[in-house]
This record gives sequence, structure tokens and C-alpha cells, in this order.
Amino acid sequence: MIGKRLISQTPLTLAEVKELIESRKKEGELSYEQNLTLENCIQFSRLSVKEAKELIDELMGLEKIDRKQAVMLTYLLPRNADEVKIIFSKEHFILTDEEINQILEILKKYIKEPEIKKEKKKASKKKKED
Repeated sequence: MIGKRLISQTPLTLAEVKELIESRKKEGELSYEQNLTLENCIQFSRLSVKEAKELIDELMGLEKIDRKQAVMLTYLLPRNADEVKIIFSKEHFILTDEEINQILEILKKYIKEPEIKKEKKKASKKKKED
């Protein structure tokens, strides 16, 4: 990136990156790296931009969480306490069980069950009815 300098740095969710790159794609052709990034965002982004922003705002409402950690939680969507602890393992503080449970409760609202699990549940209900 010759001739360019960093003006500011803000952690973004995959949904926000996807939206940003798609807007740049409308302006002109994307570089190889930008195309790879867009493909990655399309494949791995689990939330819409609106959902991601709402989740980040909700998480940042908690006492010890800053934007960087909120974005990481939004990206990974941990499902249990151990996964949350791993995300915060390099921090200079330890989350209490209550704080971890608060985080998990907020995340539960945004975690979507994969379609495969839904189909399995439907199939198991049919078997029980028969």
C-alpha cells in the first residue's frame, strides 16, 4: 500500500466488511485480495448488518466489553461459557460466571440454528407422532 497511510482503525463485523466491499465493487473492479475477502464474508457471515450492529450495541452495554471484544463475540457467536472464556483469555481481567451468562443470553437471541438441525428436529417429531 505505497503512498497510503492509516487514518483510523475500527474493528468491523463480517457483515459490515461485506457491505463495504460490495459498495466498492459498484464503483469499480475489486483487487484479488478484495474478491477473496468478499467471498470469505459471504461464506462465513452469519448475521445481517442490522443484526450485527444491534448485537454489538447490546454487548457494549455490558460493563467490561469494548468494541473489539463485541466484534469478536459477534463473529464467533460462542455457544457456551468455555468459548466465551477463550475469547477473553488475553484480557487483564476475568469475567464472573454472571457476566458470562449475561453474554450468552444476549448471544442466544442472535444465534440461528442451522437448517440441518431444524430438519432433524422435524424428523424426530414425526417419529414420535408415529
